[in-house]
This record gives sequence, C-alpha cells and structure tokens, in this order.
Amino acid sequence: MKRTVTLLFVLIAIPASYQTSPPGPSGSVVLDEFSFDKITSKFEVTLIKFDVAYPYGAKHDAYISLVQDAVDKDDLLIAEVGVKDYGDRDNEVLAQRFNVKKEDFPVVKLLIRGKEPINFDDSKAGFTSDSLRRFIRENTGIYLSLPGAVKELDAVANKFMKANNEDRKKLLEETESVMKTLSEKDKAFGKIYKVIMDKILEKGDQFAATEYARVGKILSGKVSEEKKKELSVKVNILQSFKLHDNKVGKEDL
Repeated sequence: MKRTVTLLFVLIAIPASYQTSPPGPSGSVVLDEFSFDKITSKFEVTLIKFDVAYPYGAKHDAYISLVQDAVDKDDLLIAEVGVKDYGDRDNEVLAQRFNVKKEDFPVVKLLIRGKEPINFDDSKAGFTSDSLRRFIRENTGIYLSLPGAVKELDAVANKFMKANNEDRKKLLEETESVMKTLSEKDKAFGKIYKVIMDKILEKGDQFAATEYARVGKILSGKVSEEKKKELSVKVNILQSFKLHDNKVGKEDL
C-alpha cells in the first residue's frame, strides 16, 4: 500500500504535459527526461530499461513480468524509458546521459541510491525474467521469487550464513522442520538447501560463491533444456546463500 501511494503521489505531482504516458498495461512506470529524476529519487533501487518507444517481443515480456513480483517492494521501482531517434527525439539526451546506444537496445541498468549504475549483462544467462530477478537479488539482496527458491528456506539460509558452525548445526535441524511443512515439490528443493549447508560446513563459506560461479559457467555453455532447468534451480538456491551481506534499504530475505 505504501509503495502504491508513493507512486500515485509522484505521478500526480508531475504536470501532465511532462508525462510521456502513465504506467502502461505492463505495470512498469514509463519515465522521460522531465520525470526521471523526480520519480527515481523516491526509491532506493530502480531497475530501468532503455528501449525503443514502443517495445515488444520476448525481452520486453521478460522485463514486464517482474512487475507483479515488485508490487510489495517499497524500495524497488521497475521503470522504462522509450527513446526516439526521429521527430522530437524523445529521451535521446537521457539515453546519452547513461551512455546508452540504440544498437544495444534493450539496455537494462540498476540504479542504487548513492552508487554508480550497474549494467545488466545478458550474454551469459540470457535476457529472461529469472536472470533479471537474479541480477536484482545479487546486487541488492531484495527478495524476488525464483524457480526452486523457497522463501521459508531462504530465510534459514540467510541465518545460516551469519551463524557460527555450532549454530549452523541447529539450523540444519530447523531446515528439516521447515521441510515437513512444505509441499512435495518444495521438499525436493529443500534437499538442495540441505546439501549446500552440509557442503558449507565441510568446505567453508566460500563454497556457495565458488559453486555459484561453477554452475553459472556451465549454464553459459551448451546444455540441454532439461539440464538448464535443473542447473538454474541450483543457481537460484545458491544465490540465497550469497546474499547475507548484500542488503539495500529495509529489504531482507
């Protein structure tokens, strides 16, 4: 509710003549040179896509599918900037400001208050809804659902990475208790959490990061669709063990 009120306030505050358009059917907020700073300044984190004025296609669909997941995130704004290279050349100056070139469209950047913009690189994991979610989570710690990730177990993973080895053994027991309350599908994912915890106890904290990089490298190569789904789930779960020290604003796992 808080985020909805904030959005309504900042949109109403902008003169109608300055607005390129209201939030579209996708639910993301359409920004221009006049509204960009006024609106993004209200949020701790903004995911912004620079694209043609009337975007379409699989990449655009992947981007807008994030919106529903971000509805209850007070510090996160999902937005778009449509750039024209004809007529009034709308938002061309804004694109230049962020060093965005037409031939690279769509370009996605993560703006975190007080930091330099972070570019989304789709060359390895592709331009998908899941890779965008991982991108946000990895750089901010803001919780967004991912295939295979179980929110209740993500919370345990967060505590696990902050705990000493003695407390971690207790958290393994907590993991087993949580798993009893899950659906059969999520229980299968829970087994992966437990294996990762066992490996961290055996090999140390660096296991999560090194395994994440190893599996990610495999994913960037040629693998079957079935294997890709399996490895993507493992990457998503491993990410939950990497986020304990990377929080933005008030968000938490």
